[in-house]
Amino acid sequence: MKSLIPILSVADIETSLAFYTQTVGFEVTFTMPGDGGRLMHGGVRRGASELMFGSNRDDLSAGDLQHLGAGVSLYFTVGDNEDIDALFERARAAGAAILQEPQDQFWGHRDWGITDPDGYRLFISKETHAVDMEHLTRGELVGVTG
Repeated sequence: MKSLIPILSVADIETSLAFYTQTVGFEVTFTMPGDGGRLMHGGVRRGASELMFGSNRDDLSAGDLQHLGAGVSLYFTVGDNEDIDALFERARAAGAAILQEPQDQFWGHRDWGITDPDGYRLFISKETHAVDMEHLTRGELVGVTG
C-alpha cells in the first residue's frame, strides 16, 4: 500500500476547502466541478497529509446531513519546526469550534482539537519529547528519552 487518503463526505465542498486552508493551513490540490459548475470533488494537502472531499448533497436528506462527521476523528502531526500553539491561535482566530485547548500529553505530544463545518473532529499534534514504550503503555511521564 502506498498511501491512505480519506475522502470525507461533506455538505459543501467550497466550505470545506475554505475551512481547511484558512484554519489549519492546507493547500488545495485539485477541484472537480460537476453539472452546473458546482464542485463535486476536491482535495487538500499539508505536508504528507492529504484529504479529499466529496459531496452527495443531492443524495442526502436533511437527516443524513446531520450525521456527517459523526464518530470520525482525524489526528494530524505537524513538523518539528512548526509552532503548535500559533497554529491553535490561527484556528481560534478563524472561528473554529474548539474541542480541546492545547495541552501536553503523557505520550510526549502537545495537541489540541477542533471540529470542521461537518462535525469531523481534528486533533493537531506535535511531538515535544520521546517517551519509551514501557512507560507509554502505562501512561507514565517517566522514562523520557532524548
